[in-house]
Amino acid sequence: MSTSILQGVLVALIWGAQPVVSRYGYQLGLSAEDATLVRYLASGLLMLPYALMRGLGNACGIGWPRALCLFMLSGPLFSLILIGGVSYAPASHGALIHPGLTPLFGALISRFVLKRAERFSMAGMALLLAGIALIGFDSLHGQAAAGIDGAWRGDLLFVLSAFMWAWYMVLNKHWGTRPLDVVALVQVLSLSYVAPYLMLHGMQAFAHPASALALQAFFHGVLVSVLSVAMFNGVVAKLGVKALMLGALSPLFGLAISALALGETLRPALLVGAAAIVAGLAWSMRTPTAPIVRQV
Repeated sequence: MSTSILQGVLVALIWGAQPVVSRYGYQLGLSAEDATLVRYLASGLLMLPYALMRGLGNACGIGWPRALCLFMLSGPLFSLILIGGVSYAPASHGALIHPGLTPLFGALISRFVLKRAERFSMAGMALLLAGIALIGFDSLHGQAAAGIDGAWRGDLLFVLSAFMWAWYMVLNKHWGTRPLDVVALVQVLSLSYVAPYLMLHGMQAFAHPASALALQAFFHGVLVSVLSVAMFNGVVAKLGVKALMLGALSPLFGLAISALALGETLRPALLVGAAAIVAGLAWSMRTPTAPIVRQV
């Protein structure tokens, strides 16, 4: 197996584990607000030297109107929505819905909003939607998603996070931005979240166990926000569109980790939905002109 494929598998593993780590933090008492603070303190301070080197005056060469748009789509608001989803729904739902819907939204936005000549597999998209529908059915009628009341609220938040992330990735591609510049600027701008958090919650986040804070800071602030994006862009550069097919592994990893690490019950509807999502992703990504949609 080539180094590029191994890196792509590692990125899919990081993405798949993201909602599981968020759910684990929630079980330890970290709210979405707490986890978001820890995430951006880590990633913002880590990327600050690079952003200063690239120049904050011109938004690292991106331009402030575009930079602020990308910040709203992928900064603290996005994190609050994505992590907030695990306050209601199992991590397995987030591991399936977010990566499953992001390529679908990305393809639709690129083709019908930005009028790009993109083609995508209707059969693949239909399979993907069928898998999402099965998960929704499990939330509404399957004992509220394995005993968690109101799981449909979390599912809706995962849908919204996928919509925001799709816009973020499509606009990056449309504007031709440098990925690392965008990552650095968004993380640094997200440090602005610290002041309002402290005004509203004080030092609440730091009352939690140091091990829980360290896990959230390292996983979300370093692995998800910085390392996975840098690695994936390198994989795309070497493998092209084939790299997108590796994203189909993300839901599988997430489902397996949520069962093994959190003991979540994998109901039949969830398993069938997972199979449909992975099949739909793989089928869709076989389309040569499918839009490149990266995830974090």
